[in-house]
Amino acid sequence: MRWYIGLFIILVAVTASARTDEREKRIRLRWERSKPAITAITIEGNEFFSDSEIRGRMYSRIRSLWGTLKGDRRTKLQRESIGRDTLEIKYLYLTNGFLGVSASETVDIDPVDSSAHLKVQISEGRRLYYGRKTFSGEYNRQHHVAVYKIGEHLKQGKPINLLELRQAAFDMKTVFANNGYPYAKVTFVIDSFSTDSICNIEFNIEGDGLVSFGDITVAGTSRYPEYTVLRESRIKPDAVYRRRDIIDTRIRLLEAGYFSTASISISENSTDSLRPDMVLRVRERKPMFFTFKTGAGQSYIKDIEWDLSSTFGGRNLFGSRQYDIFTGFKFGIDRGLNLLEHVYRVRLTEPWFLGTRMPLTVSAVWEPGVKDPEQNYRIETWALAATTIKKFSREIRASAGIEYESVRIFGVPEDEAQFLKDEQGIEVRRNIHMAFRRDSRDHIFIPRRGSLTDLKVEFYGGFLGGDAHFTKVEASWSSYQVVWPGWISATRIKAGWAQHFGPSDEVPLVDRFYLGGANTVRGFRVNSLGPTLEDGTLEKANFIALFNQEFRWHTFQLFQFIPGLRGSLGAWPLWQSIFFDMGNGYRNPDELSWRSLAYSYGTGIQIVSPAGPIRIDYARRIPTKTIDFDYRWHFSILYAF
Repeated sequence: MRWYIGLFIILVAVTASARTDEREKRIRLRWERSKPAITAITIEGNEFFSDSEIRGRMYSRIRSLWGTLKGDRRTKLQRESIGRDTLEIKYLYLTNGFLGVSASETVDIDPVDSSAHLKVQISEGRRLYYGRKTFSGEYNRQHHVAVYKIGEHLKQGKPINLLELRQAAFDMKTVFANNGYPYAKVTFVIDSFSTDSICNIEFNIEGDGLVSFGDITVAGTSRYPEYTVLRESRIKPDAVYRRRDIIDTRIRLLEAGYFSTASISISENSTDSLRPDMVLRVRERKPMFFTFKTGAGQSYIKDIEWDLSSTFGGRNLFGSRQYDIFTGFKFGIDRGLNLLEHVYRVRLTEPWFLGTRMPLTVSAVWEPGVKDPEQNYRIETWALAATTIKKFSREIRASAGIEYESVRIFGVPEDEAQFLKDEQGIEVRRNIHMAFRRDSRDHIFIPRRGSLTDLKVEFYGGFLGGDAHFTKVEASWSSYQVVWPGWISATRIKAGWAQHFGPSDEVPLVDRFYLGGANTVRGFRVNSLGPTLEDGTLEKANFIALFNQEFRWHTFQLFQFIPGLRGSLGAWPLWQSIFFDMGNGYRNPDELSWRSLAYSYGTGIQIVSPAGPIRIDYARRIPTKTIDFDYRWHFSILYAF
């Protein structure tokens, strides 16, 4: 009988304990759902990284007055807080050589105010460094050099970065995918049994078989001809499979302007893995479009100016030609509504000029003008233009075009018409222009590597006629490279030359050059450098020469070497620079000399925003025989070059 009583007591105790645990779980779950404030974060087990560095990487934040005012949800315990915290901590260690790191996080309830106290336990493990890189497996050896160069980026003696290793393996796989081996497999093994923490890395590559594209099928076209897809495709039947051809095809389809989305996939009916059939699937944009714009602003002539414009166009004229018709009106509101300007434009684009992916755009603009209220004359302008552009690669492109303009004045005799043109500065301008650009920069706003080369040639007048006869050439070259971790060297050389000929006695003022200001030679006012007349009046230049050298660095990069601050300030978008500028403008190239150049130096800070760097520069002139010492502050958006 006694054992029955004992068993009953045990059952009662177990049931009571289970009920207590269940109640505690419900209380804790209800507490977690209330999103309690985080009042403390304790970190244990860390030796290499400080507490502040780890807290700076965590998703969770300790409650503060500022965090409360701005409603920062990270100061309260979220459902995803623990997982994101440990993930961020592991990322910090795995990218700095600690491949055996482990991290766990627990949450305690503060009995006083029911706030959350996070406790992080870290086991760092041993720090490992890159040793020798070796390659094994069966693959086409003609690609070994490209693979070896990728492996060389993993510098021997540096801490192993697991993400960097995975990226290297992906880049190696990309080499094979771009050369007909999309099924190639690249794996790596880290020899971590060495006692000196130097680990050899072995990459194993299995190339598999050579793959070619099969038949190509187009899906999703109804409004545009099928050839608008096929002609943009870089993948052709029986051509060697290349991943970059698939990427380029998708980019070209979106650039064509007919489609809002584009995808490329292997056909479901494809049976041959070494010759897969492909499907190009697109979503078409509407062939017709219409836009309307309006706006008003203050004018120094009228109290208010009111603009109205509309554009109507299509993308499927004669199959795939694109066109648009633009009309624009400008009214002055001053004791009534008066028409000030009205302009009309028709534009036609042939996407594949002469059977080549070289869009040709032809446009005609007519501006009838309005009668002058006092002298009762009207100035009519019309112009024709044709421009084409050719992209030779992702880095290189060239363009060329011609513009033809005519001006007629109605309501006055011919001899007075020329007087009005001279009085109002009206010039008939007709030109042929060509441009070349090579852009290998790795970033538009803050380039670290690569270069930018620009060349532009313009020819005005001559056999085209018009009032201005001159040639104009501009050339510039900019280079960017990392000279020290976090430090970027930026160099620019630029020159420009304009020369009149024939009936023209000089190059029009609007087409000459000016230097000086935030984007050319700092330390001088905008457009204040150039030749001067005898009375000291600045004259625009026919020839310019410019050189800039700048060193840029992330402001808090230096703090990465200070214990306790390493990593905590790395996300701040603040940069600095020092620079040296040199250049001037002349009437002709013969005047160029070292003594005649303007020199300046200085420093600046930049705040990197989504729209680009916002910079403030302080520049000091270097005095010469013709230039006095001075200094100037410059405020601008984007780097000078």
